[in-house]
Amino acid sequence: MEGNGSTPGQVQLVITFDQITGRVEVNGPVQNLILCYGMLEAAKDSIRSWVARQAGEQRIIPAARIVS
Repeated sequence: MEGNGSTPGQVQLVITFDQITGRVEVNGPVQNLILCYGMLEAAKDSIRSWVARQAGEQRIIPAARIVS
């Protein structure tokens, strides 16, 4: 996408949420559905990974005791 401040070879998909009005605005190559859905899935994976790392820092893992 040209003219949006991204470097060549990079594509930006910007999602803006207005907490007051509840309005969601999407800017980017929305005509390319496969690219947009792929970028959204990659973003979801990144968020899940970040949340898991944050939870891991506070998680207590008990020592396992195996009885046979």
